[in-house]
Amino acid sequence: MKAILHVSLVSLFLLFSGCATKQPIHTSTPYLITLKTPQMAFSDTGFINQGDAYTQLQIFSAGALLLNLEMAQSICLDGTCLDKSDFNQRFFGTKHYETMMSDIVHQRAIYEGKNRVEIENGFAQEIDLSDVKIHYRVEKGNVTFKESVYGILIRLKPLQ
Repeated sequence: MKAILHVSLVSLFLLFSGCATKQPIHTSTPYLITLKTPQMAFSDTGFINQGDAYTQLQIFSAGALLLNLEMAQSICLDGTCLDKSDFNQRFFGTKHYETMMSDIVHQRAIYEGKNRVEIENGFAQEIDLSDVKIHYRVEKGNVTFKESVYGILIRLKPLQ
């Protein structure tokens, strides 16, 4: 019932919002989303909407849109669009490969599966690069991405 209410709210928002280019959405999945960076911190219910070559992550609080992240050819955060490398520099504090945010949201291995260890119902990765340390875990649809140098946290937990 709660999921139906969330989907209805998002549908109404999308119906009445004025976007320059509307992307068709094929799936919309409710999540408890936590995003923490040095510039921002959000933890609330939201949706991951997916279409053809398009993904949108939205966080809501009391029905109000707090954060809107759109990933397609570029990445747009609350209407400000950047190329993927520039987004990574601003969001993660360093230039990771271009599709890293999309890989995290889509629960794919990062850095071409480097140090991937299979665990029950998912996988984990510990990645130690020259300028960052990453702990990444995908298990039963739950995603946890922690980067210890810049203090980045991304957590996605599906709502039932």
